Amino acid sequence: MNITATNLNLFVAFDALVTHSSVSRAAQHVGITQSAMSSSLRHLRGLFDDPLFLRSSHGLVPTPRALELAVPVREALRLLECSLRPRVFDPATASRTFVLIASDYIEFVLLAPLVAQIARHAPGVRLRVLAWGLHQIPDHLARGTADLMVGFYDNVPSHHRELFLFEERYACIVRKGHPLVRGKLTLRTYAALKHVMVSQHAAATSGIDRALAELGHTREISLRVSHVLNVPTLVARTDLVAALSRRVAEPFARLLPLRIFEPPLPLRASRVGMVWHDSVHEDPAHRWLRGVVTDVCARL
Repeated sequence: MNITATNLNLFVAFDALVTHSSVSRAAQHVGITQSAMSSSLRHLRGLFDDPLFLRSSHGLVPTPRALELAVPVREALRLLECSLRPRVFDPATASRTFVLIASDYIEFVLLAPLVAQIARHAPGVRLRVLAWGLHQIPDHLARGTADLMVGFYDNVPSHHRELFLFEERYACIVRKGHPLVRGKLTLRTYAALKHVMVSQHAAATSGIDRALAELGHTREISLRVSHVLNVPTLVARTDLVAALSRRVAEPFARLLPLRIFEPPLPLRASRVGMVWHDSVHEDPAHRWLRGVVTDVCARL
């Protein structure tokens, strides 16, 4: 393919069609008529010698060739957009929205001081937070639909960058007046209690299970929930026990009838970091945002 003879607006149309699965919605997003978008789709089909999108009852369905093209086209457009932006970012006068990906834990711990910091220095900057509870990097960053992911994660995929922010330690909580927990929480008692666990997968194990196994113990998971902020209320009203982040346990213990204990087994601290895509690494606005997040986390 000779790129010099190709209308680059076709790739903008292609990206919109992938995103919206509809000719009319893609046209509205790009700001052209529906007939112009249909014409772009015809040219794209000829350019790649592939139907690219097939009609279904749920809208346009991308072909394997379209799915293969989707990410590199999005990355190319993102890089082009970044190169055309002004290379100076003035937070005091800027007006834009950043999209963050975070779990409810990160929202609880980080969002209030982050919003306050941004309000003081960048009153025209807005945040939109997308929920994400998995310990993996979402493809929103590569697709350009989010600017930054903050939280717990395992492996960082290629073309992404990361920065460590802080560590989080575990605390164990039970309700006040728990019939089996008196003066202290021993390992034998902890293993014998019924547990509540935060997990996105039904069969998932955790570092707690592995630490217990090394000491010859197992535990009974009586309840699995998707959100950590549900856990303190559940524990305060039941005989369940939970191990959760200390930055969550301590504020809730001041509001609910809960007792906090040091875990009766060695547990590694969890690492919290942020991840972003290579395409925005040098962008001044994104560099500013990452600097604000880093500054706020340093004072948690």
